[in-house]
Amino acid sequence: MSSTVAAISGFLPLEGGVNFRDIGGYHTHDGRMVRRGRVFRTGVLCYLTEADSLRLKSLGVRRIFDLRRTNERTQEPTRWPDAAVISHTWDDGPEPPSAMRFAKANEMSPHGMREAMLALYEALPDWMAPRLRDFFKVLREEHTPTVIHCAAGKDRTGIAVALLLHALGVRHEDILRDYLLTNEVGNLEQFMTVRKAIQLGVGDAKHPLSEMDVERRRVLLVADPDYLDAALRHIDRNHGGIDSYLERALQITPAAREQLQQALLI
Repeated sequence: MSSTVAAISGFLPLEGGVNFRDIGGYHTHDGRMVRRGRVFRTGVLCYLTEADSLRLKSLGVRRIFDLRRTNERTQEPTRWPDAAVISHTWDDGPEPPSAMRFAKANEMSPHGMREAMLALYEALPDWMAPRLRDFFKVLREEHTPTVIHCAAGKDRTGIAVALLLHALGVRHEDILRDYLLTNEVGNLEQFMTVRKAIQLGVGDAKHPLSEMDVERRRVLLVADPDYLDAALRHIDRNHGGIDSYLERALQITPAAREQLQQALLI
């Protein structure tokens, strides 16, 4: 990873963490910049080491938003080093979307898995709305460091961060760049290979991710611009665009958006 990528991504290498980075540093259309040290995005936080814990404590994080399903949280529970941190979780609803659930409707080939990922991204904006409403509300009202994460830190977290950066006024090309940085700094394949029982939201106890063939697994682990585009197309078709989705589904009124920008921009 180049020093330029590291500077842009705010990547924080961890021994037992994956895809942990500060979303600050991006510039907005009006010349402001997203604050550093306020919102961190990451993948699973189950495997942190003692060295990781010491490093993470220094960030001063006060809240964690765990976007994962209930079964994922049970199988790979978050182990943050500060017990005083408030963790936000939610009920899943009757049919929570997952890549493997959509894959059952497709052939289990790499192509079928890709179709499942596209279907997953189309379903996530509506399913995540209650989670994102709470996330945006806290960001507006509390000016303290916050972590948002899922399993790999790229799909659910990727959509959440893309919407946040849009609300802040970051250019689309930088939003896409942030999403694709998972492919440069995420090291998901390497992270998985030394943790044979790891699931990252797409495996289970009987069939861990490491047992899946490489081609299908690669489809699941990549940050693909077509995936994010599928989520944004769904928002356009069903909500009248991102701004309308933010206001109607997430309750980000113009006044709330201004409050969010005052909290997170310099």
